[in-house]
Amino acid sequence: MVRWAVCDTVVVVPEKGPVWFAKNSDREPSEAQFLECHDGSVAGAAPSGLPDAASNARLLLSRPAWMWGAEMGVNEYGLAIGNEAVFTRLPVPKAGYAGMDLQRVALTTCRTADDALEQLIELTERFTQGGAMGHLHRSFRYHSSFLIADATTAWVFETAGQYWAAKRVQGVATISNALTIEDDFDRVHAGAYALARDRRWVKRGGSFRFASAFSDPVRSVAAGASVRRACTRRSLAGVREPRAHDFVRALADHGGTEPTSGWRGEAPCAHASWLVTRTAQQTTSSIIARLEASGPTVWATGTSSPCLSVFKPAPFDSELLPPRPIADATFDAREIWWAHERLHRACLAEYHARRVTFAEDRERFQDECLQPSADPRQSWRDHRVRIDDWLERALEVKAKHTPLLTRLFWSKQSRAVSIPA
Repeated sequence: MVRWAVCDTVVVVPEKGPVWFAKNSDREPSEAQFLECHDGSVAGAAPSGLPDAASNARLLLSRPAWMWGAEMGVNEYGLAIGNEAVFTRLPVPKAGYAGMDLQRVALTTCRTADDALEQLIELTERFTQGGAMGHLHRSFRYHSSFLIADATTAWVFETAGQYWAAKRVQGVATISNALTIEDDFDRVHAGAYALARDRRWVKRGGSFRFASAFSDPVRSVAAGASVRRACTRRSLAGVREPRAHDFVRALADHGGTEPTSGWRGEAPCAHASWLVTRTAQQTTSSIIARLEASGPTVWATGTSSPCLSVFKPAPFDSELLPPRPIADATFDAREIWWAHERLHRACLAEYHARRVTFAEDRERFQDECLQPSADPRQSWRDHRVRIDDWLERALEVKAKHTPLLTRLFWSKQSRAVSIPA
């Protein structure tokens, strides 16, 4: 069965001031994703065959619980990378490495965006992208694109198997589950044009356009990539001196639609639904990073649904954000990811009426967490306490309008991971 997982990543390289990086990771709704700080010790061995990823560099990684690779991350040197699934004409083998694995290697071993680009080029040409990439749907496979950024430089790096194209970013760049680099690449795989020509993906006498040649047009459209990219750009239009608040708003945007409406995801803040095109389209973690020469500043939700959550300061602190074992995870009320997911699912049953019961408190708390004086440990503790309070308030509103198929879908999802009703 065909499924679509989606993500949205944005980088802003202004004429002056810090570089900004932000991402929503969208995956299956019951796939826990933990924010972890690694300080040189690795929680679980790297997949066999990959280069040694041991390092003393501290890393913030947002990682699906069952995978070694990371959806997104920032290291202490101020290098940030986010990964996206892209759908191409080339097959994805049953064995290989996820783009998230290659990304974690680059975050562990590199200090700059230029270095990370070189590392990812080498890894892409050397190793096969393949293997299990979906949580419950392990047959789901894809190629990867990446946004790579540091305090001065950013790159879009897109792959189709071992073939790739790279484009330096100036201003705003967003990627959302489709190849975007056409003939405007700064660098490209030496054999990409020859392969596209031999397979008649390039018109005779026409210019070589990487995305047009290698994209799977049906799956790219079904993922809603161009619509979501446009939504993110609109959210940031006219912002000359970006602030964290701008990215909080952009990542929580529903694009003027209802959270679970439509046959595909069309906004950065994604919520799964029973439609086969949306069962794996849920924002399961979000991150914002300000990248400066003095060092990175990071905020993260550590939860799903940024529209209902709070971006909190995320320091390189392995006691606050400890590495977890690499294993499937089920409901654990002590984990903020699971506690929030219970709140999220309660709100989806009557989204607007239940959300409004704690909206003012959430917005006020969000403002506090973005202040330079915010204490990270206190922020994470306070958020966990507030989640229980917000859930209690939300459940005081009776759910009246939840469609039957939506109720059945979420009931099945919650039973599978033991989330209380």
